[in-house]
Amino acid sequence: MEGRDDPSLIRVNVQRFAEQKALSVETIILGNKKEVLNAYDYLGKRFPNNPRIMFFVDKDHDDLLGETRGTKTQQGLFVTQHYSIENYLVSEPAIAAILTDFLGLDSSSEAIAIACQKFHQFQQDYRPVFIPWMAWLLATRRLGEKPNTNNINISILTVDINYQILLNWQPDIFAHLGRVCNVKIQPDPRTIDSTIRELEAFPTKVWLRGKQELWCFIKFLNRLEEEVKTGKVKLKIRSPINMNNIVELLAPRLPCPSDLRDYLTNRLGSL
Repeated sequence: MEGRDDPSLIRVNVQRFAEQKALSVETIILGNKKEVLNAYDYLGKRFPNNPRIMFFVDKDHDDLLGETRGTKTQQGLFVTQHYSIENYLVSEPAIAAILTDFLGLDSSSEAIAIACQKFHQFQQDYRPVFIPWMAWLLATRRLGEKPNTNNINISILTVDINYQILLNWQPDIFAHLGRVCNVKIQPDPRTIDSTIRELEAFPTKVWLRGKQELWCFIKFLNRLEEEVKTGKVKLKIRSPINMNNIVELLAPRLPCPSDLRDYLTNRLGSL
């Protein structure tokens, strides 16, 4: 598998299935998607369709860029339906898990249902906020550019007391992105508008990077914690949640994503 966070979610679910069959699991983390796909091609030829070998990659924007390699799950290769593994974690069940395990609320508390409803609306609200950014990113990559999105961090995102979302671009979104992401050739406004309309036809998790969706999740939790601290019932926050630990904390507390569950069931069913 690839990346830093992917193993946290994938390993825990593979381990659950493996234990049912008294199997052990060895995890090998490669540097990026290309390296995983190269290993998949090489080992796939040496050990054709061996169910004991599985490969995992994120879909990213590759399908939207016209790529055919590593965009769909097949035999030994699992490809996320969402942009990335992190997108699976951002959900109402994750909010409920955080409120019970870290904020100390009873699982039957009405406050959990209210928070989940609020988060559902919050997800709808951040969709239009991020779509111009992702449209710019996709359109820029189609021009052959390789924008460095790592230069933008969570500090750019603000959520106010009413859960209204703002991305703080200086002086404006496209000038900011071009400068900070080190892009030489930028898409024109008509191309960006066309790409926005294209993305509007897809669910948010298909095109919104998991990293950015985790930003929204954390900012929502921060705002929720402020409400808890200032409410009538004072609750002690047991564990701070941030970008460094959120995947590791959430992965074992959530059910296996349905597409990953189906893949593991089919792949390990013969063992």
